[in-house]
Amino acid sequence: MTRVDRSAEDRIPQDGEDAAVEARILNAAAHLIADEGFGRLKLGAVCARSGYARSVIFQHFGDKDGLGKRLVEYAVEEFTNSYSEAVAARTGAATATPMDLLRALVDIIFELIRTMPTLNQAFLALWGDAAAEYSALRGALTEADRRFRFAIAQTLASGVADGSITGVRDADAYASAMLAQLRGISMQALIDPDGIDLRGVRTELERGIDRLSAGFRGSL
Repeated sequence: MTRVDRSAEDRIPQDGEDAAVEARILNAAAHLIADEGFGRLKLGAVCARSGYARSVIFQHFGDKDGLGKRLVEYAVEEFTNSYSEAVAARTGAATATPMDLLRALVDIIFELIRTMPTLNQAFLALWGDAAAEYSALRGALTEADRRFRFAIAQTLASGVADGSITGVRDADAYASAMLAQLRGISMQALIDPDGIDLRGVRTELERGIDRLSAGFRGSL
């Protein structure tokens, strides 16, 4: 068991510190999960790394499962912010089209794969853990993936409606396939970084997205 010094045990957040306290605890948990997985996570280790007492963790998250569920939400929030920045970087001041949104999604996913920040590693570890039948986090990750698929499907449906996207018969099914590709590539890069040609994979994925454009004139 990880020992916690008395200064950590005695550290109680002051008024107005809640958001910073939560972020510090979540980042501590992310590092530990990225290293050892959720199953081996110990709250004592989170206390030691974050510098906060166990009572503070209970106050904010309830228990280990509550901490894991909040970490899923936190990772989604951070991804959403990064995605918004990727859209802005691709479009500038222009209004983003459905194709812009799809291409920006590839931009941010491959940037996360390239840099593989700790929070992204932790999310992938939690996602893998959710495959276990009795995973406490399956519900949270299922909901996160459903929201992700819905957002992709809405983007596709908007493009079909305005005529900028062609060749998509079922936006929901295409969104599921696209999420599976992106998540699968991310997991491969995490598990076997030297065994996957990310540049080649990205090129093929982008070619597939380009073919959705109503203005595509390249060869198949």
